[in-house]
Amino acid sequence: MEFIETTELAGIYTDMQSQFPPEELKSLEDWQKICGRQYHVFKIIESEPVGYISIFETDKFVFIDYIAIYKNFHSKGYGGRVIDALKDYYRDKKGCFLEVEKPDQKNAYTLKRISFYERHGAQKLDIDYLYPNKSGCLPMDLYYINYNGMPSYDEITMFVKELFSVVHGDLKHAEEIYGKIFG
Repeated sequence: MEFIETTELAGIYTDMQSQFPPEELKSLEDWQKICGRQYHVFKIIESEPVGYISIFETDKFVFIDYIAIYKNFHSKGYGGRVIDALKDYYRDKKGCFLEVEKPDQKNAYTLKRISFYERHGAQKLDIDYLYPNKSGCLPMDLYYINYNGMPSYDEITMFVKELFSVVHGDLKHAEEIYGKIFG
């Protein structure tokens, strides 16, 4: 499995619109603007493209912003292999954060996604997390996959502050949402 960095985002964005709720998506233009030094979009290749992942990284941590396997490759083990391959790809990092929607008994897909991440080592952090978006924010859960150590509370707050600055810096209320999370 290979991760090939790409700037060809329009095709990936079209797929994102079919796999992610609209309230979790930036516009294509806003998404393109954050790509660069700390934010990378990779095609996931296994003899052919099977999906994509976007990653925000700092010196100690990585953050999965979006991860998806193309629908014709679902339920073939690719998602788990990607999560496992990330640990090797970012072996110098302390670990990986990700946001997951709250469990919803009426939506089996949310339960399936949470179970998937937990099977691959993700642990829910005890933080009342909010995902900033254009219409305000969404309550979500913040998870962490330990590569080389659990983060301290101070490391989490510093990481999320940088994440909000870089990934959600286009939203004027991102700092206010950060304050709601960490006081």
